[in-house]
Amino acid sequence: MYSTRHLLHGLPPQGIGTLIVDRDRVRFIAGLLRGLGGFLECFERVDPQFGAVRLVVERLGCGKSAVLVVANSLVSYQLSTTGEVYWTEFAKWVVSSTGGLYEVHRGFLESTRFNRARLLDKLDRLSRFYASRLAAELEADPLRYCGNLPGLVEELARTMGGSPEDKTIAFAGKMLRYVCLACGSETRGDVAVPVDRRNALLLLAGCLVRGCGGSLDECVGLLMTRHKRTALAALRELCATAGVDCVKLDALTWALAGALTGRRRMDEILEAVKGCLGGERIEIVSGLYSEFSKCLEPRTRGV
Repeated sequence: MYSTRHLLHGLPPQGIGTLIVDRDRVRFIAGLLRGLGGFLECFERVDPQFGAVRLVVERLGCGKSAVLVVANSLVSYQLSTTGEVYWTEFAKWVVSSTGGLYEVHRGFLESTRFNRARLLDKLDRLSRFYASRLAAELEADPLRYCGNLPGLVEELARTMGGSPEDKTIAFAGKMLRYVCLACGSETRGDVAVPVDRRNALLLLAGCLVRGCGGSLDECVGLLMTRHKRTALAALRELCATAGVDCVKLDALTWALAGALTGRRRMDEILEAVKGCLGGERIEIVSGLYSEFSKCLEPRTRGV
């Protein structure tokens, strides 16, 4: 996690300030992103969460997988491990268990040591989703929303009570895209990038959002809560200016944030996508990593 002693570069360690989108930085980084063109899927294909989804699809089929994956997205917050570890454990559990989907999923949530925070709230969310019309529709016709991802997040927001831009609901849109890809179906339409810790970190570390004079922890937390609209505006503008779908961008930002926090090595990330991207685009990714750490003090990298 990020320590409160780690500050954003060049800002005083007191006072939060007013967070604003730096549109010059957005345009500059969007120019780099544009160079990746249609190759963001390279990062999706090597995302361990996609590997977890693919395992579930291969063992359980598309219908059950769509329900399980969307349901798990709704409770994937405040984890005590990385998303990669959590989703891998989830996939192994559900493919080796028997019983109804809700019972299997509830058993996993009650047993995992990685998702204990607010457990009763999460169990309630699971119960409401599995009892919904949407869950039944997804099991019967799992690819119905592949051609309309915005329709999925809108219906999910109505079902659960919330906004299509809420972190877990937007994340469910991304994860359903993974189900679609694993089932051999492309997707259409876009959904918001989830404003979670890693994307909030990148916005601050890349100078796309400026004005926070607190600690890194404070600034990330503020961008996820009171200033979430600022984060969403920055991410929407970045995607629109770069001409990329936000739902595809999230796999790249996941990888970059992993390198920035020391959870993954950048050379390993580049090696994983080298065959897909080629040399010129590898250089673009390296440049993006440098730009997305521009506003961090050097000692904060790899924490």
